[in-house]
Amino acid sequence: MFTENSASVEEGVTLIHTDAQGSSDYSIALTCAYAQESGQWVGVCKEFGTSAFSDTLENARVELQEAIELQLNEMERLGYIDEYLNSNDVRAVPFSTSRQIGFTIVPGRQHEHIGA
Repeated sequence: MFTENSASVEEGVTLIHTDAQGSSDYSIALTCAYAQESGQWVGVCKEFGTSAFSDTLENARVELQEAIELQLNEMERLGYIDEYLNSNDVRAVPFSTSRQIGFTIVPGRQHEHIGA
């Protein structure tokens, strides 16, 4: 995917799904890899193969997150989100119905909310 000489960064991103009533109902974890090649940063979501590029790492992150958001929202709009996640071995983790007060750490993942 990236050349051996390129600068690279890999990070986990957790996405939160919001249902039609405005409640968060599940999350998914993805892996995004970024590499600098020929003066451009290229970002790829390992699970979906979605990619984006930009002049800076931060802009490549934003572009990739927007591409992932569009991709997932379109799959959901078409009614194929469950099949799409399953076919790409992405596990949806439901939120517990009993709300616990406080914070929970998800080890090894960087949390970013994608979408509005």
